[in-house]
Amino acid sequence: MTDLVFHKSEMYIKEDLEYYFSGERDMHSQVKPGENIFSLTPDSKQLNIDFENKEIGNLFFPFTPGSVDRIYIGISFPLFANNWGAAFLRHLMTLVKPEGYVVLPVYPEMQASEKNYWARSILEDIFISRSRWKGMSNIWAENDGVMSMRIGRKQPPEINSTANYLLRQGGQAVTRQVLVHNNDNASVKEHFLNLHSSHWANVINSAIVEKIIQDQFGRKKGVILATLGDDDNNSLLAIELLLSPYINIESALAETSSKTCALLQPDEVKAFNSHLIKNKLITNSNQNDLIASGPQPQVITLINSADEVTIEATWDLIAPGGLLIVHQDQHIPTKKLSTEQIESKLNSLSTVRYYSSIAASEHKSGNEISHYSTIIEQELKDERDNKEGVFWVIEK
Repeated sequence: MTDLVFHKSEMYIKEDLEYYFSGERDMHSQVKPGENIFSLTPDSKQLNIDFENKEIGNLFFPFTPGSVDRIYIGISFPLFANNWGAAFLRHLMTLVKPEGYVVLPVYPEMQASEKNYWARSILEDIFISRSRWKGMSNIWAENDGVMSMRIGRKQPPEINSTANYLLRQGGQAVTRQVLVHNNDNASVKEHFLNLHSSHWANVINSAIVEKIIQDQFGRKKGVILATLGDDDNNSLLAIELLLSPYINIESALAETSSKTCALLQPDEVKAFNSHLIKNKLITNSNQNDLIASGPQPQVITLINSADEVTIEATWDLIAPGGLLIVHQDQHIPTKKLSTEQIESKLNSLSTVRYYSSIAASEHKSGNEISHYSTIIEQELKDERDNKEGVFWVIEK
């Protein structure tokens, strides 16, 4: 039996496995994994998946459809209740055998809403396999905090997300670049890892920005978005938010970089989703021309692009009542400003709010964000206190 388990990274493996093996949540061992369970992470460099040596593999490895018995989502794994998460779960359902299933932690309704994590009702709405009143849901409640997704009467409908491009075209995009540039075949692995790593970074960013917009404007109010700065994923972020039904992005402006990695191919992702986003996305490498080409944005993001001049200039571009969202990945070595400098600059413009980069929740003074993982709960406390890696939000 082939069981796979997904983790945020290697340091969370032990706690993730204990969640499913301990019996605390799955008291009757209804979905208990087998001993031969193999760990995978999004940052693993191991693409030679060998189930004999039990090395930690990369979860984006292109497994053959219908080849896996069960897939477990570790409690550390950041799978948000948004379109990317739903499209990813749907993809996993194609990898398991007909009698197989996907197991994931599910939070109670209120806790799930707080963090934008999965609750049973959300999963059932998306993955229902009934025909009117007949048939069964694909979602089975196993025990407290544990749900499983099984193949019902029919596969769930396709979900619009940039995940579809990555999971269907990721390998082909790498092959195209290798063929076009006549690269040595030895570089295929590096290209594959780089492409998926860039997309994975956007998974987190898009989920948090989506929650910030939803909290400020609700689900129905039309919003003009601009993703500015020199981050390679500006277009990808804009496309994912345009595809979201949980917010209403009327149009988006995305600043592109002349230094963008060729493998990212934002134009390919845009073309893949052109029937959905139509003419709602405008891209340009010149920020002045970009802003002049569309209506005044109500939300501007600066991802990994914050310096004092940029923050001030960007602040002037936002419509009254709009938001500036600033985020600096703490793992990027070349920070333009320190956390303290960003904090000081933003406080000089408006009152700052903080959103976690770990769970899609606002950090509020004196409040702790709960999590099934004790490691991540501590990380959330540290993030709240030192502000490293948060999403800064100010309203004009």
